Amino acid sequence: MGGIDVIDPRYTAVFARAQQVLGDDHRVRSVGPGGSVGAGTADRWSDLDLAIATEPEHHQDFIADWPNWLRRITPTVFARTPIAPFIINTVTDQGLTLDVVVHSGEVPIYRPPAGYAVGFASSRYETVAAALEYAVAEQLRGLAGPFISLIQREEHLRHLTGVPHVIGLLTTVFLAETGEQQPGKTWNSTYTEEQRQLVAALPAARATREDMIAFGLAVARLIVERARPLFADHDLEWPADLAQVTAGRLRDQLGLDTTDWLR
Repeated sequence: MGGIDVIDPRYTAVFARAQQVLGDDHRVRSVGPGGSVGAGTADRWSDLDLAIATEPEHHQDFIADWPNWLRRITPTVFARTPIAPFIINTVTDQGLTLDVVVHSGEVPIYRPPAGYAVGFASSRYETVAAALEYAVAEQLRGLAGPFISLIQREEHLRHLTGVPHVIGLLTTVFLAETGEQQPGKTWNSTYTEEQRQLVAALPAARATREDMIAFGLAVARLIVERARPLFADHDLEWPADLAQVTAGRLRDQLGLDTTDWLR
């Protein structure tokens, strides 16, 4: 992996044009590559991020003027600021994705956030043990509540929107198994071949009652069975009471017997 030399060569001309246009702009202190290109971790499938530092007294004016200076750099078929006013997402007329981040004064040094993000949790966890404990409890809570409710309401399309969350719970368990840090943009080197094959073998998550039950139980079983021995390793107490109540709810509400693994 590397920098701009390894990505689509058409980005080189776009970057050169950005340096030319913005280098002549008195509001700009510096312009350089950001993201994976700037970090030297890009591969052939990476896009180009521009990191721009403005003179602080001209920062707001420069941001407000972004359609004009962007137009001078490259024609686009899409250009929006949906995330924040200082982040510009674009697609050029050549089909290149160019993202621009504008900073006041200087470009900060990027430091990955500490700790572990788990699924859709709003907070990060300082240790993998804390992340693991949350992942298991959240999986059991979800089985006892939303899983049953969505199945019974036949809300299978809505149910599908939660798939990334439960996969996030599962990958947290995988991290606890391997001791790896949470991955960034690329995941394959973080998770083992066996772990990735387990996910590949999960039933398809489709918007039907049968498929959502099969997928949901398969993910939950992986989480429970892989996590249980890890709790002792991390001096955690297994939530047996919650597991028992969850198994009872699945039996009473959906007629599902999970007692061979959910206990």
